[in-house]
Amino acid sequence: MRDAGLVGAGIVFGWLTSKTWSDPGCQLGLVVFLVATAVMTLGFVLAVVGHGRHPGDAGDSDEDKGDHS
Repeated sequence: MRDAGLVGAGIVFGWLTSKTWSDPGCQLGLVVFLVATAVMTLGFVLAVVGHGRHPGDAGDSDEDKGDHS
């Protein structure tokens, strides 16, 4: 179901892009919107993925320490 939603969003976005790209004023707005969205998404992903991690902690956890006999 999620894939169908992504395909539908892609079709709608493609249609919208084709309509707005013919107007020079809309081109600039669309480019600014896409760049701002990409920057915010990248910032969010980096904040979520990198939150609370230190360079040496990649595979260490409390469960992995100690004797497993």
